[in-house]
Amino acid sequence: MHRLSLIASCSRYTLRPSVSVSKILVRARSVTVASRGNPTSVGPGCTQDYRGPNKATPASARPGLQELLSSEARGKPISKEQLLPFLAQSVDGWARQPSVRSRLVSYGVPDQHLEPLLSIFSDAIQQGSIFKTLDYTDDHIERIAYDVSSRNQAEPLDIHFTRLLYEWTSHPSNREHVCQAIPESIVAIISELFTAADMSNPSSFYPGARAAPRRKVIMHVGPTNSGKTHNALRALAAAERGLYAGPLRLLAHEIFERLNKGQIVPLGVDPDDGGEADENTNMDLLTTEGGKAVVRKEGNPKYARVCNLITGEEQKILDEHAGLFSCTVEMVGSSARNFDVAVVDEIQLISDPDRGGSWTTAVLGICTKELHLCGEERAVPLIQALLKDTGDELIVNRYERLTPLEVAEKSMDGDSSKIEKGDCLVTFSRMNIFRLKARVEKHSGLKCAVAYGRLPPELRSEQAALFNRPGTGYDVMIGSDAIGMGLNLKIKRIIFEHVRKWDGTSETLLSVSQFKQIAGRAGRYGMHSKNKPGIVMTMQEADMPILRKALELPVEPLRYARISATADDFMAVMQALPLGTSLSTAMQVFKYVAKMHPRYEYMDISDGVSAFDYIDSVVGELTLSDRLLLQLAPIMWRDPIAVRAVVQVMKMYKTDMFVDYRKLLKDTEMQATLDDALFMMETGERQGASEEMMSGLESLHKTLVLYIWLSFRSSVAFPERDAVEEVKNQTEKVMDWCLQCMSTVSSRRRVPARRDLRQTQVDEGDYSERSGGSHVSGSQPSAWRGQDESPRTAIPRNKLLLQPPQRRRESWPSS
Repeated sequence: MHRLSLIASCSRYTLRPSVSVSKILVRARSVTVASRGNPTSVGPGCTQDYRGPNKATPASARPGLQELLSSEARGKPISKEQLLPFLAQSVDGWARQPSVRSRLVSYGVPDQHLEPLLSIFSDAIQQGSIFKTLDYTDDHIERIAYDVSSRNQAEPLDIHFTRLLYEWTSHPSNREHVCQAIPESIVAIISELFTAADMSNPSSFYPGARAAPRRKVIMHVGPTNSGKTHNALRALAAAERGLYAGPLRLLAHEIFERLNKGQIVPLGVDPDDGGEADENTNMDLLTTEGGKAVVRKEGNPKYARVCNLITGEEQKILDEHAGLFSCTVEMVGSSARNFDVAVVDEIQLISDPDRGGSWTTAVLGICTKELHLCGEERAVPLIQALLKDTGDELIVNRYERLTPLEVAEKSMDGDSSKIEKGDCLVTFSRMNIFRLKARVEKHSGLKCAVAYGRLPPELRSEQAALFNRPGTGYDVMIGSDAIGMGLNLKIKRIIFEHVRKWDGTSETLLSVSQFKQIAGRAGRYGMHSKNKPGIVMTMQEADMPILRKALELPVEPLRYARISATADDFMAVMQALPLGTSLSTAMQVFKYVAKMHPRYEYMDISDGVSAFDYIDSVVGELTLSDRLLLQLAPIMWRDPIAVRAVVQVMKMYKTDMFVDYRKLLKDTEMQATLDDALFMMETGERQGASEEMMSGLESLHKTLVLYIWLSFRSSVAFPERDAVEEVKNQTEKVMDWCLQCMSTVSSRRRVPARRDLRQTQVDEGDYSERSGGSHVSGSQPSAWRGQDESPRTAIPRNKLLLQPPQRRRESWPSS
């Protein structure tokens, strides 16, 4: 068993027809950006811009088009020359806000000193000298101007005014002036908190990487279905010491299996004849090169490399001394190893509000000779900016889409009977998925597979296989935006049921990047006739102009990389706050006080604040480390059944330091849910399979995943991992059966519980059957976030050098 460290961290293009496969490795003009030293040779790729069909659509002609255009244009832009007058006009109103004053009091500023402090700060803003005092560069000023140009100016103004207040008050040149208005002891309180939360130089957080020789960073960028991951993975297969870090466990598991089986021909090795290409891959890569298979169905022992797997819920250590590792990107933070080649997939997620900090950790912190970053073109300017601070060389390889993508002339006109084999309908709620499934099966006579975030990855993969494999009868896919990553789908047509999505507060139009990522899944290369285009359309005709315009518009470059706080950062901030301050208040400090580099932003804190409030209300007596661990755990806080289970877990942990999974399932009635489903599966009562039952099984599965995740971090309190994995596998088997039944039944009635007829063996943990596949599971609260992927991790920073030895212990196998 290998104990994991507790570390807190918390398509995008218009397209053109494909080029020939044989040219993919030579079709590039690669761009080299060198921060120091001489440029080196460039790598393969492709540079042509891709633009979609240039069909002009009047922007004012259709509802939603103006919304789409304005969403790209943001609010009225404020130039850096206009910024100071704008701030001077706004500062008094900000200073009068009760929320501002209550926040400052919670951070340790006594109420009686608020008025003089805010008054002298307002004077400094209105005098127009604050940026000069703080030595702000044009980049800093432009950053603030951009943020406050948002249509919703209130929050960014609040954030930047609070940050400016703390930095200006703490600045040595202002100390005498500030101390004339408020006591020096209050200035010291403000300065201590500002220093503790400082995140203005993220590249310095990773001294190991900065002390290592200069890295060569190679970006492979292009749209969906461009084969952009191809060269990076072959380089990994050729490396003596290498790492793959991906966004999903399914992808990490695929690389793990392919490397161990010898299915990837290493870069620099001429593939032998006779191998059959394996098109069944979830990666965006080519499977043939020069007519020879480089990603193969059958492995070749001479290409096989021993590779270990490390994810949040699973570790497969085949050899303690193996040179290769495959992991989810969040797990990069628990390795301080040196590599020859590291591959980081889906680099555009560096800006993701929930998970982006892990990609930032990987880019800044991995010690490697070559760092391959695979993803979207819009990440290039941001990576260029970040690497200016690290001194690394950057090479950019650009790739084109391998098959054309076309927008249909007409929509489906709302007619489900027009659905054809190979279609994928995309909708944005779980309820709609099952509603659409029933409607399509009724009107078209075609059986539908499903894929959505709450469905465990194993089952998503199985549903994808049913859809892809001829003769299964599953000819249509109904999915959420979860289809946009990590699933290999033989889709001919993508059909958007709607072009708006609930964002937690309202229905909002999909972004241009979301349109392109989902649409790009149509016409996967190698799975249809050569050069046959993928087709994209909408269910309703009124949405077609919006779709066309979205695919024509360029995607804005990413502006910020997300960063997050470690446990040490939290400890430093807590020590600078008043005694008894909650962790949710401490988390808000990183948003409102921390000084940020112009190209970075702190992670979204909304879910974290809610989680800390809940944890503190239930088990506030736990240590800081324990509460941080629970906040990082893969918990779906919006699922009341799962939250009830979490409460039980926390209470058991607090009182006994031992969590009995049998008692947990019984007390939360999850055992009863499993009992009913097992009974119906064994007796063949298909009528009982329902969306309601499926929802209960999904909550059960998430609870089991949580236990496994915690067992890797606290094996004493969660010692029954093997038994829980058995229950998890059995749950997946029942869920798979339930999905099959829901494709054939018309009744959705609930079958009464039969625990009196059959007492399941959950209590004894005795299961005679196990489902196949890896112990990989989870769900996605957003398009790209897996439940298993804890959103905040980091490679140990210089601050962690002061930790006790057990906090800094290497959790990966030793070299």
